[in-house]
Amino acid sequence: MTTDVTTTNSAAITPLVTAGEGLVATITGKPLTDNATKITRGITSVLDGLLPAVAERVSFDLDGVLAGATEALTGVNKAVVAAKSKAPAESVTAAQSADNLNQPASSQAGE
Repeated sequence: MTTDVTTTNSAAITPLVTAGEGLVATITGKPLTDNATKITRGITSVLDGLLPAVAERVSFDLDGVLAGATEALTGVNKAVVAAKSKAPAESVTAAQSADNLNQPASSQAGE
C-alpha cells in the first residue's frame, strides 16, 4: 500500500506576518521589540510547516487566501503611510480650493 504525499515549499504565513508587523510599525511608529519578533518568527515557522497539511484538508485555495490577505495588509500599510505623509507641494490647498469656489462662475472658467 502506498500513500501519495504532496509536499509544498509554500511559506505563505511568513509574508502575511511580515506585512502585519509592517502595518503595526507604521501605525504605532515603533518596530516590534526583539522579543516579539523572536516569538512571531518561531510561531510563523511552525505555521509555515503545518500549512501543507492544513491546505490538504480545506476545500479552498488556502495559499491564495493567504496571499490575498498579505496583499491587503500591504495595501493598507501603503494607505496609512500616504495618510501620514505631507501632500505634494504642487497640489491645491483646501483654502485655495475654497477661494475658487467663492469666485463668480465667469472667473472660474478663466474668462
